[in-house]
Amino acid sequence: MATPTITLVTVSPNPATFGQSVTLTATVIPLGTGTPTGDVTFVITGGPTVTGTLSGGTTSVTVPNLSVGAHAVLGNYNGDTNFSPSTGANVILVVQSATTTSVSSSPDPSTLGDSVTFTATVTPVAPGAGVPTGTVTFIIGGSGGGAFVQPLSGASRCCPSTPWASAPTP
Repeated sequence: MATPTITLVTVSPNPATFGQSVTLTATVIPLGTGTPTGDVTFVITGGPTVTGTLSGGTTSVTVPNLSVGAHAVLGNYNGDTNFSPSTGANVILVVQSATTTSVSSSPDPSTLGDSVTFTATVTPVAPGAGVPTGTVTFIIGGSGGGAFVQPLSGASRCCPSTPWASAPTP
């Protein structure tokens, strides 16, 4: 008769930032003597299925590029001739990457009456990855100068339709 086992699944880092690889570790604990051998199959909702081979009762696999959100992880130990199969579970939380935004103007410097193009570039902060999407709102001249909302796919540009009659205030 095969010895029963318990499978423990850990996730590191957790939470993870979008674009960051995640390491899944399964430890198979026998309810008796000996060391389990064989494979553990990790099933990730919304992600890949990956397999690791036990060494000393433990295996680790690295999973890149999970989408933002919560992902259930099952670690299915397949058993061997001496040890029964078992399943462990955990959850990976993948959060949106922090971003930095830089704004430039062209021409720079500009003079009163020039038509000016503003460019906002949004980039993820490591270990995050990908191209930020969404919108950028340009507010010209404080609260009274007008706002321009532009779609974003990494960078966004905006031009006021008429040059300023006076210098804008930041």
